[in-house]
Amino acid sequence: MNYPYPLLLSLLLLTLTVKVIAQKPDSTIVAPGKTKGLIPIPVLYYTPDTKLGFGAALIGFMKLQSKTDSSYTRLSTAKLIADYTLNKQMDQWLEWNIFTRDEKYLLRGELRHRVYTDRFYGTGNNSSPDDEEKYEYDLIGTKLAGLKSLGNRMFLGPDLQLTKYYNHKTNPIAEDRPSQLEEQTISGYKGGLNNGLGLVFLLDSRDNVSYAGNGMLLEVSGCRFGSLLGGDFNYSNYNANFSKYFTLKPDHILASNTVLTINTSEVPFMRMATIGGDRLLRGYARSRYLARNVVATQAEYRFPVWRRFSMVAFTGVGDVFDKTADLELNRLKYTIGTGLRFALNPEEKINIRMDAGYGREGINFFVVLGEAF
Repeated sequence: MNYPYPLLLSLLLLTLTVKVIAQKPDSTIVAPGKTKGLIPIPVLYYTPDTKLGFGAALIGFMKLQSKTDSSYTRLSTAKLIADYTLNKQMDQWLEWNIFTRDEKYLLRGELRHRVYTDRFYGTGNNSSPDDEEKYEYDLIGTKLAGLKSLGNRMFLGPDLQLTKYYNHKTNPIAEDRPSQLEEQTISGYKGGLNNGLGLVFLLDSRDNVSYAGNGMLLEVSGCRFGSLLGGDFNYSNYNANFSKYFTLKPDHILASNTVLTINTSEVPFMRMATIGGDRLLRGYARSRYLARNVVATQAEYRFPVWRRFSMVAFTGVGDVFDKTADLELNRLKYTIGTGLRFALNPEEKINIRMDAGYGREGINFFVVLGEAF
């Protein structure tokens, strides 16, 4: 079935918002509010893949003062989250994004352990919901990036990724239909080590890294995975992620985001490009569409409602693909939706968000911590 009108609406809005006028990155350092703190919070969330999840989180934030003047860095954050879902999934996750003094370095990374049940529908942008199968896996991994300032809010540095997927278990689609993963011996269906080393370039002129009102974020990266670092999969991964933010009037923000991911060779299915989930085209479950590559663009209008509450309206369009010929207008996936925000820390705008996104196959709900982009 075609959905021409929402798709045209998405294309029109995105055409208006992604025409960005080039400008010099803002060099102003954020003035200090509260320069450090800890926010302990109970975690209660919902996604199509997890159903109801609950746990606890601890968010730390800080801004460091310069040794030479009264200016401060932008916000550094660290998040520790432990949760459990009604789908019997479990996640422990430490993530950090830290500016050193005078923003000479940006240190990013994560440590993660996960016990998860996920869904697989096949690969490509025309997979069928009738082919849904469930598979189980455990994961332990780390990502470490140390970026050095090049001036004008540009950073460059290495990126190390080490991940072990284990305890993989496939399940048949139905009594008379075996697992696609196993039957087609799709790369990664038995798990394995996914280790890679790459390079990241970052241009980040956002005024607030947790909730930007002005500035831009451009991240370009390339990473080689393979046996050189003991990995089981040999492929290259390239990413470009661009976001731009405009304050139309106080607390009214228009934000746009464009993403391109390209993978080569034998990329394992669990690291294939995807649309959906709580960040990119929120009208789809995270695992609904998988392919080697993805291109998508989205826009969001953010506005205040009452005290700590605000709302957003968003739209987006894009698709996964193995080759450019796979990108056809009548197959593009669109999203339109809205969401509610609650500020855990109004000064730094660290938010919990509740989003409802509508796509080709219906509506999906997400309740998570932090903005989509």
